[in-house]
Amino acid sequence: MDVGKIFFSTLRQSRISSYGSRLRGSLGVNFVKNCAAQHSRAEEAVVGREKIQLSRPSVVKWKRPPFMKCLFVNKYDVELCAFPEILTKEQLAEVEDSVKSINLLYAEKVNSHEIDETQTIPDSILQDLRELGLFGRMIPTKYGGLDLTHTACTRINEVLGLDWSLYASITAHEFMATQMLLLYGSEEQKQKYLPLLASGKKIAAFCCSEFKSGNDLLSISTTADNVPEGFRLSGTKSWVTNAENADLFIVFAKMQGHMDPKSREISVLVVERDSEGIEVVPLEKTCLRGCKTGVVTFKEVLVPSGNIIGTLGRGYEMYLKVMENFRFMLNSFTFGTLKLLLDSVTEHVIHTERLGKSLADVQLVRTKLTKISSVIYAMESVSYFTAAICDSTENPDIALEMAAMKVFNSENTLYCLRELMDVVGSSSFTKRLQLERLYRDAQGLAMFDGSNDIARLYIGLSGCKFVGSQKAQEVLKFRNRFFFPTDHFKDIIRRMRIKMNRARFEHDIAGHVHPSLVIPANNLESRLQRFELAVEEVLSDHGAKVVETQIEPKKLANAAIEFYVQAAVLARISRSYCIGLKNTTHEMLLASIFCHDSDLRIVLELNDILVGMAKNSEGPALLLSEQVIDTKGYFPEHPLRHNY
Repeated sequence: MDVGKIFFSTLRQSRISSYGSRLRGSLGVNFVKNCAAQHSRAEEAVVGREKIQLSRPSVVKWKRPPFMKCLFVNKYDVELCAFPEILTKEQLAEVEDSVKSINLLYAEKVNSHEIDETQTIPDSILQDLRELGLFGRMIPTKYGGLDLTHTACTRINEVLGLDWSLYASITAHEFMATQMLLLYGSEEQKQKYLPLLASGKKIAAFCCSEFKSGNDLLSISTTADNVPEGFRLSGTKSWVTNAENADLFIVFAKMQGHMDPKSREISVLVVERDSEGIEVVPLEKTCLRGCKTGVVTFKEVLVPSGNIIGTLGRGYEMYLKVMENFRFMLNSFTFGTLKLLLDSVTEHVIHTERLGKSLADVQLVRTKLTKISSVIYAMESVSYFTAAICDSTENPDIALEMAAMKVFNSENTLYCLRELMDVVGSSSFTKRLQLERLYRDAQGLAMFDGSNDIARLYIGLSGCKFVGSQKAQEVLKFRNRFFFPTDHFKDIIRRMRIKMNRARFEHDIAGHVHPSLVIPANNLESRLQRFELAVEEVLSDHGAKVVETQIEPKKLANAAIEFYVQAAVLARISRSYCIGLKNTTHEMLLASIFCHDSDLRIVLELNDILVGMAKNSEGPALLLSEQVIDTKGYFPEHPLRHNY
């Protein structure tokens, strides 16, 4: 059977209520219009272009310690073993009605292939999204937004994100630029701008990156000089999303007299598009082509003093806070598309024969599809787990959780697409199936707010800093063992017990999840004990100078990310099994597969740290890097060269 026909016609009918568009744009699926026509008139009435109205749940918010930071000191919040429930049955029904509205809108109007080819999102689509209120998903209602919870927003984003260029444009508008005004703007600024931004009448762009500084905000060269009328803004910003159609620019600049490259004295200004001296040049990209990206140059632009956001010189702190929500929203939607792709590729496998038998009977193909399913399951679990923590925690400290989810979901989106393309074969490289476009877009999403290695360093070093603040005396002792012989002897015994798996489980994670999950839960707690040893080893070797290292903090971050995702998976499957959801027996196996694979990755990272760089491959690689730098690249002689 022709691969294209399978992709165009065999997506499962059982999910139409959840994903009505069936990736019409992403996979060229045209049958959705026929599906939509089959809906009853009563159902069609639900999907008018009226603004989405959802009742906000009255969730009791608890004071909780930061989950991921506490992992670095071997503390585990067992209360989160019970997956937090945010939406009631009635509220979930309201959300699903909104999902149907967006489904049919995408089925009728969104063609991702055309958006990619023309590099333009039609104005009619943007207008429909404005009418639905989707430019202000989490903006309070008093400013004209929908005021959604993180959980409800994530559910809607599964469908809103079926076109990744369109989703990236809206998300950059709301969760970067608009979020800065919402969190730090004065009440006067909020009243002036937020209603216009929430309604989509004005589009905002976030201007922080520069060609020479990249995402290193401390190295920017844009300046804002004091003048009698306010500030004179000069500089060039690169990779500005929504640059061409933005009405407002949120600009980061160093104030007059603060040109030190390491200075943190950065401020944030609101600059209106009609100000004199603004020049926008579009950038050509290979990914997210429908998302308008450009270079914005400010040539002595006059900015009123009332357009400063927040406190002067606090721009760096404000940037870090805004990036938390943006990382969450930009990386908690792709699993919706991946589930649909898995459906269609599975249909392709069932109807494709090789060597006289169906591909569905080939063990390697079956295993590959199962592994993909387990990864999508983990991505979905950690997204809703993180959303639930945000919704149920008072003033949550979730910076590391957001960074961890960004790394895990973005990289595993690429993994799933790569594996699905491998299953489909060479046809996946044709534009007809759109898989190559999705892979290009996934690369763009992974790099959108900086490289994943930077996010890993942030996680690892922040975790080490937290350990230093919580266990300063312990760190002092294991860095100066000679002066604390008794404590050193006790520590030797403790380490031996942990390495021999004889240490007592203090958290009893297995006792807080379903009994069927005893093995993965005990493995998780055992690895947490070894993780604590690894953290101590790193701090013992480097102390305060750990901030100057990168390899070991990165490995700590990799392990911490796996711990966090496993925690989400165990909490979800425990809830599913206890309340008797459909297919929970197989879901249990799926969760166990992921936890097993994740455990192997954790063991590898921790072993590398505990044996030390002198014994693993990192030490020689670091030494050899000097030769690569000195010779400016590849240095071995060609294998055909003679020495005589």
